[in-house]
Amino acid sequence: MLVMIPTVANLAGGGPMYIWTPSLPMPLLRLVTEAGLLDAWLVADLLAALGMIGVLAAAATAVREYAVAATLLALVAAVSLAATAAGTLLPLGYALLYTAGLVLVARHATLAG
Repeated sequence: MLVMIPTVANLAGGGPMYIWTPSLPMPLLRLVTEAGLLDAWLVADLLAALGMIGVLAAAATAVREYAVAATLLALVAAVSLAATAAGTLLPLGYALLYTAGLVLVARHATLAG
């Protein structure tokens, strides 16, 4: 449930907003575009903004695929933290709450043995 909080806040602002793309430096955006990865970047950004990556992590946890869940949560947290460092605050909620979700998944995996 933690990973849905920033998504609800994002959607309450009038619709989904990209969380990482606005803070992407222009030279990096140019590299992503030249490498042909812009579409994939925008889809991943939108999936994170809508909470779909969090849903996938929750589903992975439910079927005891803790490594998959941890990887998804860590990726969103890391990219969001980097985007926050670039000057935008929207990704901060994603970084903090996905990190909290990562801690909970790790704890759950440890308890499950």
